[in-house]
This record gives sequence, C-alpha cells and structure tokens, in this order.
Amino acid sequence: MTDTTVPKMVEVGLGVLIFHKGKLLLGKRIGSHSPGTWQIPGGCLDFGESFEECAARETFEETDLILPKASLRFVTANNNILAESGRHFVDIFMAAMIGGDPVAKIVEPLKCERWEWITQDELLDDTGDYRPLFDPMIQLLKDHDLTSLFAAAAF
Repeated sequence: MTDTTVPKMVEVGLGVLIFHKGKLLLGKRIGSHSPGTWQIPGGCLDFGESFEECAARETFEETDLILPKASLRFVTANNNILAESGRHFVDIFMAAMIGGDPVAKIVEPLKCERWEWITQDELLDDTGDYRPLFDPMIQLLKDHDLTSLFAAAAF
C-alpha cells in the first residue's frame, strides 16, 4: 500500500511595518482568517520573490501605497507555530518609512475593513481600540521590544 499523505510544509509569511511621522499603519481584518484582528500589511512570499519584492507587492495589493524596494529594511523573523490550526509559519518582518501624505486605501474590501495610522502607545495599550492583534503581531510584540522596532524603521 502506498502512503498518499502529503507532508506538512512550513509557510513563509511577510509583514511590513510601515511608519509615517512616528505612527504605524495597521488594518482591521475581516473575512475568514482571523476576522476582527489588527494587522500590518503582508501576505505569503511567492516562489522566487525577494523579501523586498514581496513587501512592496503585498503593500500595494492591500493599500495602494507604493514602497520602493530600496526603502525596505529587514527587521526580524519569527517562528510561529499555530497548533490549533496545524500550521507553521516563518514570519519575516520588513520596515519602511513613507513620506508625503500617504492614504492607505481599502483595496481588498473582503479582507480589510479599514487602515489607520497609530502611535506606539496605542499599539501597546492592551485595552485600547487596536485589540485583538493578529497572531504574527502578538508573536512579534512578545519576542521583540517595540521601541527598537520603531527605531529600526528610522534607518
């Protein structure tokens, strides 16, 4: 008898910490995957894609904001095992500063309800408006000092 089970694969997710005038862009998720949680722009790394290409593509697809690849910096990576769903992600986090007067648009209305620029204090407020957070964001804040993440974006 032949074993036809497909081995589970580790998935690579990528999130983009986009900063503007000391604030971070967060979106409120809707749809089937973690609805009601707050997230940064991001998605899965496509085959053959660099981290910078993925970050720029996902940001544009989700917000209509254009991030030049040269403006993006690697910040950190996390190992995120989601036991309940049986999934395993390696989450890459990139950062970018954006100038001008950026307006994040709702490009995927079935996935994101709204985008907001929030302060570090608002992100850290466990009882505030920006809770609950999406699992990769929870893991990021658990593993890394937020002040250093904000500072990393200042390049």
